[in-house]
Amino acid sequence: MKHERATEEIRELASLYALGSLTQHEARSFEIHMREGCTVCEQEFRRFARTIAEMGFASEEVPAPDYIRDLLLARIEREHQPAASDAAQSHALEAEPSQEGDASAVPAALPRQKKEKSRILTWVLAAALILLAVGSYFLWKSLQDTNNQLRANLTAARMDFEELKKEVDSQKGESAELRQVLAIAHKPEARIARLIGQAETPDFAGAILWDRQENECLVIGSFLPAPQGKVYQLWYFSAAAKIPVGLLQTDSRGRVFMKLPVPQEAAGATAVVVTLEPDNGSQNPSTPYRAAGRID
Repeated sequence: MKHERATEEIRELASLYALGSLTQHEARSFEIHMREGCTVCEQEFRRFARTIAEMGFASEEVPAPDYIRDLLLARIEREHQPAASDAAQSHALEAEPSQEGDASAVPAALPRQKKEKSRILTWVLAAALILLAVGSYFLWKSLQDTNNQLRANLTAARMDFEELKKEVDSQKGESAELRQVLAIAHKPEARIARLIGQAETPDFAGAILWDRQENECLVIGSFLPAPQGKVYQLWYFSAAAKIPVGLLQTDSRGRVFMKLPVPQEAAGATAVVVTLEPDNGSQNPSTPYRAAGRID
């Protein structure tokens, strides 16, 4: 299945494939998917592969410690001196006539020379292996650091994506709320009441949008969180009655955005009031009022 856009799951899969961290089965499946023509996955893989390559070239070469080279040279010099001395003695023996003749002196010196050369070669190979091991360790350490840094970048990118997603969801919610407000406000039968904080709660503010066609109202407000065991209740006041409309649900910040059905007997209401009542509500409004407004 081809993808139309890059998702967080695709980015993570492409990055792990570029790092070689997928299993053989997962890597094979991803390769087949890209060969089937998914340009989104292929572009994400190439982007991560290019980033990893640039990181590899950006890392500095780590030279071997100086003391290893000094030890190697000192060892070679120390081993070479006995070999040179033995070679000189061999030449001296070759120059002096022996009782058994020159044919017996030369073969005796050759095994010793071969032995010394073999010892020197062994130490050279050992030193080369040490240098190779040290270089391999530093290369492995550099790759590990690069891998850890890349994983940290991926984690940070994932966190940024989650924050962005929350912000987008919040904006979507605000956009939906705005559409509800406009849908009621544009109706000819709509009535609006501005909620104003009273003496006990001057910071309270809000509004009531009354959709008389649908017999419901939209309550928008910013109140202090209700005390434990208490709840805010909305009332419609007319000249003849005080009609309870419903309980207001606030979030942790005291914000209210909800719709409530309006009873038929509230058709002639001219004012709205918000009171603080027991958590199961009341049939008569309690004083002092927390917020009030006139219906226009």
